[in-house]
Amino acid sequence: MNNSIQIIEKPDWVSWDDIHNVMWDAHAKNREKGIIMSYPSLSGEEIRKKIGDNGKMFVVIEGNKVVGTMALIKKSGGKWYNSGQYGYLCMAAILPEYSGKGIYRSLYLFAEKTAKQMELLVLTRETNEKNARMLKISKQEGYHFVACKACKDHFNIVFAKWLGKRPFPSWYIRMRYSLSVLKTKTRYRT
Repeated sequence: MNNSIQIIEKPDWVSWDDIHNVMWDAHAKNREKGIIMSYPSLSGEEIRKKIGDNGKMFVVIEGNKVVGTMALIKKSGGKWYNSGQYGYLCMAAILPEYSGKGIYRSLYLFAEKTAKQMELLVLTRETNEKNARMLKISKQEGYHFVACKACKDHFNIVFAKWLGKRPFPSWYIRMRYSLSVLKTKTRYRT
């Protein structure tokens, strides 16, 4: 990552509309491919409300230009993979001209470090099942596919990463994920 690029928690001078614009521009190719993602279509005010008091918005800046975003929201879980407090990563976006420079990876590492400081033991995130690039990146970053989720007109894959010792063997995680895919896609055929 270039030394002139910084990852910081959203400062006051960055507006929520700036964040919307980066997300919208960053996901243009996904829209062209028919990969619909809900967060880029939210207005700046809707993004602010989603983050709320339990979240942090991180921005990637070069000079005074916002070139990337990611949110970490503290939630309470009741799924097999995230009981208790956990972190939910969302709204990740890097402008296309900054893609392939290691910024995405640095952004995730920054969010993971912050989650550890917040004493969160599990991070989750999700993406459209057709978003092959994000699926690949998630595996490379040590996330495990844990569930399939039905959305309005597509399916999302949910990932989890344990920030300490993984509480389940790999075979068990794969089995639970496979069962989730089978159950969800049988129940909610698109």
